Amino acid sequence: MNTLAERLREARSAKGWSKAELMRRAGLRSASTLSEMENGEIHDSPQLPAIADALGVEVLWLQQGRGPRARKGEVAQEVFPGDTRCAIRRVRFKLSAGVSGYEIEYDNGEAEPIFMARRWFDQHRYRPEMLLAVKVSGRSMEPSLYDGDLVVINTADTHLRDGQVYAANYEGELVIKRLRRDAGQWFLSSDSPDKARYGDKRCSEDCGLIGRIVYRQTEHI
Repeated sequence: MNTLAERLREARSAKGWSKAELMRRAGLRSASTLSEMENGEIHDSPQLPAIADALGVEVLWLQQGRGPRARKGEVAQEVFPGDTRCAIRRVRFKLSAGVSGYEIEYDNGEAEPIFMARRWFDQHRYRPEMLLAVKVSGRSMEPSLYDGDLVVINTADTHLRDGQVYAANYEGELVIKRLRRDAGQWFLSSDSPDKARYGDKRCSEDCGLIGRIVYRQTEHI
């Protein structure tokens, strides 16, 4: 299997799913994207991570045919049998400028996951496997987010919404910014009042969005 199209068709067939079923499980909104990928018409998509999660395969394998096929672990899992909490794994993103997809590395060192009650997922209708935790870097989002804060990204939510905070791939760099709409255009905006240092960044309609920030942990009071 040398192409994305071949790997995608094979992985879907192995699950015994129709295209419609894969769309439902991956939360896809457009049937054309999946069809174009399976027909070899497009070779990348921001939806690849969601598709890989639904199929239970690694994004890198699905996209490039490299690395292990099976996922190494779930993003969220029970802490121990019978426990109602789930662990949201901390990750590092590997991004490239001009590439809409992304790779992740699970932080398996001393970094502890973020534990949330199962009812929290149910209350907000979050899919645990679509949540990733990352550390905030820099001061551009102060006073809303501080350097070293932990935030949870819902990768299933890339809808453009004015005033919401998102993680995005901006020119190959992971940025956490507030999405702002002005005069019919979208901008990635910093919360810092120092606009000379942290100016707004104009973005295309999809802005390379990775997902919406839905939770934070901070030591700043």
